[in-house]
Amino acid sequence: MYLSKISASDSARVIISPITVLGKIPIPEQQILFNRFREQINHHYTLVSYRVLEMIADQEGSIDIENCKSSNCVSKVKNFIDRIRWQFKTDDLFLFGLIKSEKETQLTLKLSSLTTPEVTQLIVTRNCHDCDVSTLIDEVDSLVQSMLQKIVEQKYIYPKEKVASPRDIVPRKTEEKMEEKVASPRDIEPKTAEKKPEQRLQPPPPDPYTVARDGYNQQIGKLLVNVTYSLQVFRSGMFVKLQVSIDQEGNVVNHKIIKSSGSQDFDQTAILNVKEIKFDPLPDVMKKFGNYIVILQIQNSR
Repeated sequence: MYLSKISASDSARVIISPITVLGKIPIPEQQILFNRFREQINHHYTLVSYRVLEMIADQEGSIDIENCKSSNCVSKVKNFIDRIRWQFKTDDLFLFGLIKSEKETQLTLKLSSLTTPEVTQLIVTRNCHDCDVSTLIDEVDSLVQSMLQKIVEQKYIYPKEKVASPRDIVPRKTEEKMEEKVASPRDIEPKTAEKKPEQRLQPPPPDPYTVARDGYNQQIGKLLVNVTYSLQVFRSGMFVKLQVSIDQEGNVVNHKIIKSSGSQDFDQTAILNVKEIKFDPLPDVMKKFGNYIVILQIQNSR
């Protein structure tokens, strides 16, 4: 399946930083997750090998200025990044990291610009409790999808200036006719600077993706009514929160429980009913970003 390239800058290239890891995560598992991350990003960008950044990472311990412990580290990283930016003609830098505690794994993805690497443009995180490698791979996919959606939404926040049209210019009042006389120096008033007509800013155009997404979410809400009816046999007030992945044709292809109701029977009943729904196909503007991931809170209707 072809996915169109998107980027936070004008370049379709992106720099990938070496993975950062905090906690005890086996080296093979780190590489599996990092390879999956690169694969998902590569659907949308042309990747510059992360090897070009390993030199500074080996010297300073991090390519992320936020993790630098001294001004000397910051200076070295910025100088190195300037050379990379000039050489590969790109501004985008993705930093992928893993943090592992005893039972919890956090995945982090940050987007920075090589022009200002000390500023994080966007950041997304995902937490996974007691997860194996296959589950973490799914979390990597969701992490990248969330970042791409944020990048798309960010592109429509800047309004464009509107050039003043004749309708925007206030017409001048007709000057009263005065008797003709020879002007003397005292009669000549100093000229005042003409005021330029004010330019009105046109409201930013609606984001096509956001409009399509909101409409699609409304359709999902209507289709979930029958699911809530099927849960009436359970105790009032129970609910389950699911993360559902819907493909381009409207089929549920993956799901995960975000918050359980506390009842396995309730959760499974809700999941089975959701999987049987035939959702509408994704709108064209949403299809180019792959499967649509949505969070659903399903409860009984009483």
